[in-house]
Amino acid sequence: MKDNRIGILYADQLESGLTHEFFAKVLDSFKSFCEQEGFIISFLNAQPKYIMTHTFVDQVKEDEYAGVFIPNILFDMPEVVALFKSDIPVVNIDYKTEGAISISSDNVNGINDLINYVCIEKKHTRVAYISGDPDSEVSKIRLRAFKEACEKNGVSVVPEYIRQSRFRDIRDVTRKTEELLNLPYPPTCILFPDDYAAIGGINVIHNRGLEVPKDISYCGYDGISMVGLWDPQLATVVQDTETMGVTAARELIRMIRDHEIGDGSEIVIPTKLQIGHTVAQMA
Repeated sequence: MKDNRIGILYADQLESGLTHEFFAKVLDSFKSFCEQEGFIISFLNAQPKYIMTHTFVDQVKEDEYAGVFIPNILFDMPEVVALFKSDIPVVNIDYKTEGAISISSDNVNGINDLINYVCIEKKHTRVAYISGDPDSEVSKIRLRAFKEACEKNGVSVVPEYIRQSRFRDIRDVTRKTEELLNLPYPPTCILFPDDYAAIGGINVIHNRGLEVPKDISYCGYDGISMVGLWDPQLATVVQDTETMGVTAARELIRMIRDHEIGDGSEIVIPTKLQIGHTVAQMA
């Protein structure tokens, strides 16, 4: 293997590719750090037909990659599991597993900060949560954190207020927002799965002539750049994509140079609450 070549394994279920701002920013900071250290990066082929005859481990060996960075993929794919079980240095994003080092956003504290702000500071008690992809580990962590934070703060977790969608799926979030607002006792605040998908819910709210935050409150998650242009400014959790990408690069390069493989450890990167102006103060 060549000591200065790194492979990137990236596949997004919604096929957003590099238009997915979160992963695009992580990859940009990862690329910049690697290049500063003299490394060359390129993408592995994740097309199903191709990996039937060229597994990820095969591609790493054929192209002489010294290590692999996995920002996003179906982590339980047999071909991905084989990478984790190999002697190849691997770093991923938001997925803790043996055979790799995970660089994770602090999803638990991100949700806790939202609940503390919405329920404790702003005193909302009817809070709905639209969760992300059901198979996503991040979705599971955030939903669990939501339920635990509500229970900890004496806020009832109403089953009707929990909806499942997918990250960045505007159409589905549109439907789920309609369902929530059609309830006999609709929530006073809706937590959307991510800022981009929140566009669907916001459109529903505007089309109904509801005033934000007077009639309905909502929050997003991610802190993508476009939210700075919205009026009112979105309350959201900002993920530190730059630090995540740089940390991933630093750890992978360290493993390559020290001839190590991942030990299953996790490095958690703090998030930051952006208060915005989309959450009303309740009596």
